Amino acid sequence: MAEAVGGFGVVPLDPPVRSREIQDVETMRLIADPIRLAILRVLMNDAEFDPPVLSAKELAATLEEPQTKLYRHLKQLEEAGLIQVAETRLVSGIVEQRYRTGQLSLFMSPQLVTDPSSQLESMTLASGVFSDFRDEMLGNVRRGRLRFKPGEPESGGMIFQSMSVRLATERAVEFRQRLGDLCREFLRDGDPDGVEAHALIAWYTIDERPEAS
Repeated sequence: MAEAVGGFGVVPLDPPVRSREIQDVETMRLIADPIRLAILRVLMNDAEFDPPVLSAKELAATLEEPQTKLYRHLKQLEEAGLIQVAETRLVSGIVEQRYRTGQLSLFMSPQLVTDPSSQLESMTLASGVFSDFRDEMLGNVRRGRLRFKPGEPESGGMIFQSMSVRLATERAVEFRQRLGDLCREFLRDGDPDGVEAHALIAWYTIDERPEAS
């Protein structure tokens, strides 16, 4: 992509990486902030087909936050490579930057979850993800975007499923693997003309057996 005359316009960029692994505590702490989580969620929404390119003003309107509150967070995310400046334009004599995600999906390194020195930060990030999902869902309800028609499952709907069950270790491993496979299958089958489907899946096991000496 060529730059526009005068240095303003589209910035040449490589496509977003498909998946980015969070491997260090500093990045995990950066993402755990509620505002930065929300910015990433908006910019990563539907990014596989048509990555959104939004200014601070546009993001502020979407997130219902003051525009001035976002500048520091955008700079930090850009410095970490999690978002990129995709366009620049002159608005009322001021250079406005518009941002695009640097990845289609994010996941945490298992080592960060299992390492006792970073477990607190990883659980803080997990809590932030739950809160952001809740806020996004309630925001869509307020805006009237969730419209349910009785007898028409394809019109939408919510599923709230909680479970606690004891499984043989191999069955627990199978369950976790199949959950991951199911998510990957439907991500591959995405349709740019279809309806938005939002899901948050959490999984963990508790092993109360005594450790071998």
